[in-house]
Amino acid sequence: MRKTVVVAEDDSLIRMDLVEMLKENEYDVLGEAKDGLEAVELALRHTPDILLLDLKMPFLLGTNVAKILKEKEYKNCIIMLTAYSVENYIKEATEYDVSGYLIKPLDEKILLSQMDLLYKNYSEKIKLKNALELSERKLKERKMLEKAKGILMCKYSLTEDEAYTKIRKISMEKRISICQLSEIINTTGELL
Repeated sequence: MRKTVVVAEDDSLIRMDLVEMLKENEYDVLGEAKDGLEAVELALRHTPDILLLDLKMPFLLGTNVAKILKEKEYKNCIIMLTAYSVENYIKEATEYDVSGYLIKPLDEKILLSQMDLLYKNYSEKIKLKNALELSERKLKERKMLEKAKGILMCKYSLTEDEAYTKIRKISMEKRISICQLSEIINTTGELL
């Protein structure tokens, strides 16, 4: 599957080379930015799979672009390009969810293999994060149900199975989720 990319690089020759290199290697280039303000605008408008972002650009540094995108809850892969290997830039970029750093000048094979690797790592991180969030949500819902069953068991002298059956029956009759009904029971201490 072809990946989409926005290239943000202030040097027009480097930007042209990057765009051509990416297009020749089955990337869809959705936009080109020559400064940090354009990078923010294009990233938010197109939401590419990868934002290839130069560190030193007019108007906004790449780290500030990444910071703005994080605040706007931008969720895609950001790869920083730089001629500088300065540790504080790397640390700052990491705080803003930058997936990795590539040092210029860029050899085509190295650029493409590193981009693929960084994108794969980013994708795996997102899958793990989503799985964790799903597990946490299910655990929270389970705890709410257990608490609601406990309330019904105490208040109406029901067994655990009877309390669950009652919650399930009302959930189906009223067409609300068991989770929503559990929350109502936990909040009010009673059944509808």
